[in-house]
Amino acid sequence: MKKIVLSLAMVIALLFAINGETKAQVALNVQGGYSWLNGVVGVEVLPGHWGVSAGYFPAKMPGSGDPVTSISWAVSYYDGLWDESGYYASVGMASAGYRYQESWNGGAWGNNIVEPMWIGMIGYKYSSYSGWNMKAGGGYGWNSHTGAFTWEITLGKSFGN
Repeated sequence: MKKIVLSLAMVIALLFAINGETKAQVALNVQGGYSWLNGVVGVEVLPGHWGVSAGYFPAKMPGSGDPVTSISWAVSYYDGLWDESGYYASVGMASAGYRYQESWNGGAWGNNIVEPMWIGMIGYKYSSYSGWNMKAGGGYGWNSHTGAFTWEITLGKSFGN
């Protein structure tokens, strides 16, 4: 978890350093929906064409259904500014993207494995000038155990200057 928080802090610092010329175009986007990268509830800081997001996703173990919290973060590039529609590409990580359990002869679930997953996603963001937006995209998640296709659809409200 410390590695995830440290890498997110480094990405945020890098984005603000390379986007110093766009300080007048910073926005905050609060969103909800379904996304491995932005969670069920998430927030995104948008300095210029770049975005850094973090989200919460209430996942479950595949066999027992026990709850598992997944915290995610992503870095995105948008071809439009925060109040413009356009395409985007994102890369990030979900802390509980990979979940695995085994059951022997119908017995109790065991051998619980929960590991982070890297995720890459491309999609389209529709934005209205009133700040409402909707994102829809598809992507792929991977780690040392597996790979899986994923998708997202979110509805958000941006607050910017």
